[in-house]
Amino acid sequence: MPYILRPTITQTFLERVKVTPDAIGFQFKAGAWKEVSFRDFHGECRWLSFGLMNLGVRFGDRVAILSQTRYEWALADMAILGARAVTVPIYASSTADDVAFLLNHAEVKIAIVEDRTQLEKILARRTDLPALEKIVVLDPLAMLIAHDRKDVLTVQALTEIGRRAEANDPTRFDQNLREASPDDLVTICYTSGTTGVPKGVMISHDNVMSVLEDVVDRIGKLISPEKESLLAFLPFSHIIGKVESLAAYTFGWRECYAENLDKIADNMVEVRPTVLFAVPRIFEKAYTRILTAVEEMPEPKQRAFAWGLRVGRKYWQPLWNGKSPSLKARAEYTFARRTIFAPIRARFGGRLDYAVCGGAPLPKEIGEFFQIIGIQVLEGYGLTETTAPVTLNLPGASKFGSVGRPLPEVSIKLAADGEIQVRSRKVFKGYYKMPEETQAAFDQGYFLTGDIGHIDSEGFLHITDRKKDIIITSGGKNIAPQKIENLAKVHKYISQFVVHGDGRHYLTALITLDQAATTQYAHDSQILFSDFAGLVSSPKLQALVQRIVDDVNSKLASYETIKKFIILPGDFTIESGELTPSLKVKRAFIEKRYRAELDVLYST
Repeated sequence: MPYILRPTITQTFLERVKVTPDAIGFQFKAGAWKEVSFRDFHGECRWLSFGLMNLGVRFGDRVAILSQTRYEWALADMAILGARAVTVPIYASSTADDVAFLLNHAEVKIAIVEDRTQLEKILARRTDLPALEKIVVLDPLAMLIAHDRKDVLTVQALTEIGRRAEANDPTRFDQNLREASPDDLVTICYTSGTTGVPKGVMISHDNVMSVLEDVVDRIGKLISPEKESLLAFLPFSHIIGKVESLAAYTFGWRECYAENLDKIADNMVEVRPTVLFAVPRIFEKAYTRILTAVEEMPEPKQRAFAWGLRVGRKYWQPLWNGKSPSLKARAEYTFARRTIFAPIRARFGGRLDYAVCGGAPLPKEIGEFFQIIGIQVLEGYGLTETTAPVTLNLPGASKFGSVGRPLPEVSIKLAADGEIQVRSRKVFKGYYKMPEETQAAFDQGYFLTGDIGHIDSEGFLHITDRKKDIIITSGGKNIAPQKIENLAKVHKYISQFVVHGDGRHYLTALITLDQAATTQYAHDSQILFSDFAGLVSSPKLQALVQRIVDDVNSKLASYETIKKFIILPGDFTIESGELTPSLKVKRAFIEKRYRAELDVLYST
């Protein structure tokens, strides 16, 4: 059976365990790579779930997971559902104040945390968390700072409690999984908050199953469980990562967990994934690294790579336009794939067929580049409130620069101002404890996404920008900054490019540079510098970036062009607050933090 669909994700999980009990469903690295079958995963979930129930977790209770993506995240998630409770995922990058806010707002009863770092965040605010009863740590070393606390225990201790408790009612775990209703909550997934206070998005079993049903309808025939493996590295606190984690029970593929973000490249080669879930920033960085590596090659290899890209475009361009390539183009491209592009594909494991990408727009040129080298990036569109995708590009039915056509069950309409509105079973049940915000998010049964877009003649949806991000200049021109920013991101030296100009009479940009590519340029150009901050202020670097800005401006209307810019000495990071955990820029935060720099750009 290639896929399994039941009314709830827990019933789907039980059926997966029944149908393919010995299939390897999970793989993680503990020194060497360890494999776990669906049967063994079910057993570990059962004991952990009984442990939670022994702590008093009941129907509707909220249990938080504060951890990086790892095997135990999926384990804890299903154990929580097995207790009829609701998972509240919290990003591992959250501050102590963020964690305290979410734990209190969701009235979390039990918190499952990864390690000492995450435990310290909760203990720092422990007296402010009246609803929190117990903290469970995945890493036993965290107990070094909590060995005398009765409210903290290890996941190993909780599992042992569950082993003993199971004897009292051995069928309870499976019974709870079977009895879940489609309207029951699976998770309260808090928005990462590019602006304002995070909102708890209530997502039900039916929301999740609607997504999986539509994905099966569109690509089910392309999925072969015995062949497919994924490398999971997106935060499972993010809706795309959450759907990825639950999709394993429908598709029966092997979910492999990256050790950490720094090890993704090594892990790709080791597990050789066939499918990836990712956000555009991953491909933007990979694109820059590939181009930088090519520039370091001997000149004959650089020429060969450029030739390969040309013949690749000659092959794909007709296909993108619904036509057939010539026999010569087919032959040349086949040769290029086997010789020039094979080493690049090998860096991704050599078996990667598709990468599902969402969360922000992917520059068209980058999507085309990966298609040419042999990796198809299927860009989709959705929000936390729509349980991730409501549109998706598909193999054989994709268009770069778009986010695909609506999925079968989805109805999309556009407001007079271009705002995208969605009606679907995938749309969430509401914001937790925020009835006014919930009511304001809907109009005549349609969810108001806050995104601006248009649908072309072939039914593909194109995203213009976030409604709140549209820049209105003092001259009254409406400008979509993402369009401009994506033109800049195809240049390998650019890391971030944030356009500013709301209420101003011209546009400016805050720019950060890719450190590896820029440093290599400095060495090649014999630019002397003592540190990166000094490098970015050098006249040659300023001139390089000016040429990039000029290239971007050449593709824009005069009122859209960037008149001035400033290169910042460091990159934006999650830790410094400029990026969300899903690597989107926080515009309001950036404009506030760099107000002085922006004012200088408008002072003369």
